Amino acid sequence: MTITLAELRVQSRQRADMENSNFVQDSELTSYINNSIAELHDILAEAYASDYYVTTYEFDVTQGQDSYALPSDFYILKGVDLRIDNQDFISVSPFNFNERNRYSELGVWDLAGVTNVRYRMIGDNIVFNPVPDRNVRIKLWYVPVATKLVADGDELNDLNAFSEYVVVDAAIKMMQKEESDVSVLMAQKQGLLKRITDRSKIRDAGKPKSISDIYAEGDDFYWRYGE
Repeated sequence: MTITLAELRVQSRQRADMENSNFVQDSELTSYINNSIAELHDILAEAYASDYYVTTYEFDVTQGQDSYALPSDFYILKGVDLRIDNQDFISVSPFNFNERNRYSELGVWDLAGVTNVRYRMIGDNIVFNPVPDRNVRIKLWYVPVATKLVADGDELNDLNAFSEYVVVDAAIKMMQKEESDVSVLMAQKQGLLKRITDRSKIRDAGKPKSISDIYAEGDDFYWRYGE
């Protein structure tokens, strides 16, 4: 189910009792709505054990080049995979900045079928260590930034009527500008926040997520490099 920008504006004005008022122009209200959408986006993106909005982006690294631009809509990284030759994708771990030279000593990207590659996000780039010694396919799993609505017909994915949060939050902003009492709407917003955070935690109720075994990852590192 989706809801359009025009519908969000109408509902926000109704909630703020400003249906026939031009005190807040449509352009300003659109800005409020997009800010509220971004706030909802963060709530869902940070929900425990959920993967709302996660998408993928694939690109090829080039021999001798260690730094590559992140996607233009990049927001939060969820994971990095790489594929050497025709092998399956395997997960890559980040390197600690204080240990940035540790992996460069390992030299090559493929040791007996496993990888010694590490990555780190620096600014708007992802940097690999050691420097690539071959052409390799990379897959990024990430949460994109919230999409801004511009035209009246632009749509927001109205997951389980969570758009109510956007409507109430935009109405609060309108009434704050008018210096009106927003206590009732603030209480409604808190109730919606609790509902959204509670429900978003159990997106996959049948198979809850498990905790990563960091000790196994450590053993794997020492098995690979004999340290």
